Amino acid sequence: MDEAEAQARLERDRLADRRWPAEALVGRLAVALRRHHHEQARLLGLREVELACLQLVDRPRAISMTALAERLGLTRSGTTTVVDRLVALGRAVRWQDDEDRRRTVVAAVAPPGETAPWRRLTEQLAARQDGFTDEELRVVTRWIVAMGDVLHERGARLTDARDRLARRTRPTTPRTNLYSSVDSRHTLP
Repeated sequence: MDEAEAQARLERDRLADRRWPAEALVGRLAVALRRHHHEQARLLGLREVELACLQLVDRPRAISMTALAERLGLTRSGTTTVVDRLVALGRAVRWQDDEDRRRTVVAAVAPPGETAPWRRLTEQLAARQDGFTDEELRVVTRWIVAMGDVLHERGARLTDARDRLARRTRPTTPRTNLYSSVDSRHTLP
C-alpha cells in the first residue's frame, strides 16, 4: 500500500469514527422522543398523530390547514380528519382566515384547568440547559438544526415516494355506462 492509499484509508477511518457518535446520538434521541411522545399521547387519550398536530398548532399564531398537512406529512383530507377529532375533543378550534376566506386556520386550546403538557417538558429542558455555556449551546443548536434539516428533507422525500407509489398502485375502476349491468337479452317494451 503506497502512502496515498494509506492516507485515504486513514481519512475514511477518521470520518467513520466521527460518524458513529452522530448516528448513536440521533438514534438515542429519536428513541427517547418517540417513547415520550407515545406515552404523552396515551396519557391524554390521543393518537400520536393528534398529539403531533396539537404541538404544531400550539403557537401564538394559528396555522393554516395546508401548512399543517405539510408539516405532519399527511394529505389535506388526513389532516382534516385529525383536526376534526381534536375539535370534537375540545382541544383545537378552526375558522376561516379573516384576510383570505378560502384559507382555514387551526389553533390549539387547552381544556379548562389544563395546560399543554409539552410545555412542562420545554421548561424542564430549559432548566437542564442552564449548565451549558453559550458557546456549547450554539454548537449543540447548530448540530441539532443540521440533523433536523436532514430528517425533514428525508421525510419529505419519503412522503413524495409514498405518494408516487400510491398513485401507481391505486386500483382503477373500469368505466362503464349506466346500463352495463342490464342483461342485453332483455329489451325494453
